[in-house]
Amino acid sequence: MLKEDFIGQLEHGMTMTRTLPHVSAILALTIDQLKKGEPAWWRELAVNWEMRRFTGKNDAYTLYLTALHYEALGDPLSPLAACFPSCKAAPGADPSQALAQFLAAPPPSFFANLRVRTWSPYRSSFSTLWVGPALLYFERKRALPFYVIDAEAGAGLNLVADLAVKQELFNSELVTARIGIDLHPLDLKRSEDRRWMTAAIWSGSPESIANLDAAAAALQGLLSEQEDFVQLVASPPDKVAQFVAKNVPSEDPGVGILIFNIFMTSRMSDAEYAAYRAGLAKTLEDWGDRGLWVEVENARGGAPSAVELRVHRFTAGQLRSIVMARLEAGVPAPSYSKAAEAFLSVA
Repeated sequence: MLKEDFIGQLEHGMTMTRTLPHVSAILALTIDQLKKGEPAWWRELAVNWEMRRFTGKNDAYTLYLTALHYEALGDPLSPLAACFPSCKAAPGADPSQALAQFLAAPPPSFFANLRVRTWSPYRSSFSTLWVGPALLYFERKRALPFYVIDAEAGAGLNLVADLAVKQELFNSELVTARIGIDLHPLDLKRSEDRRWMTAAIWSGSPESIANLDAAAAALQGLLSEQEDFVQLVASPPDKVAQFVAKNVPSEDPGVGILIFNIFMTSRMSDAEYAAYRAGLAKTLEDWGDRGLWVEVENARGGAPSAVELRVHRFTAGQLRSIVMARLEAGVPAPSYSKAAEAFLSVA
């Protein structure tokens, strides 16, 4: 990534974080440093990012903020503790001196995280959205057992959302296996991974952090009772179709499959998304009326600030899709498709 491109992402980040003064201040101070020259920290970061490509406008600046927050959470004596509310920073505090002090000599972990990790915060309000389509498609008429696969699972919290937050009417016992794909799966037992999950909530929202802690505790409880309750696999998320073809046989008529992704394909270019969609179309063709693909993603094209619940199935010889629900920015409640129940109906 070129410095000018990173500055562009930081400037976009300022428009997206206007309600978070501590965040927009950090971004503004970083922009100021970069416009004045090429500080040593940037030169090292540029080397670490040589092999990375950021498609979305949010990718780089959100990762940068998470890496800063991670360092602040890990060391109460870090100057960055004065920058984030989660570290007891005083409201309205000026972060300029603290950020300058940190960026003068960042630790190796700062660059290591920026090199390989991604920003994928846990959002409790979206984590359960795969359950509704699953209920209509697998349970309502036929009680068909099914596998659930999260294409970018992190630690696997979304895979147990139906149990962490009890879902009325949904029979969780139908879920035969819960499988999470991630290039670098997170392990709740590793303090570094657990801290990264909290660091992704750089807003410092106590409610969001409490929701994360509750979901993590629920997953840890399930894993303590059954070690493989959630199975995490190190594999590229965009190759989930290939993973399923190789590892999850489709021949058994007595089991189905639900693949979902949450705020993953929003980061893909149009060409990348087309390839991902084509791969899953082939997967769903193999599974017939026992396969479902669910997305919780930003709308592609026109209004990227809107969030859509998109559902796909292979029927009548082709991949068919429907936007089951849509939440516009600034609107308190989502709109729902009246055609969704018929779309998910099976004989």
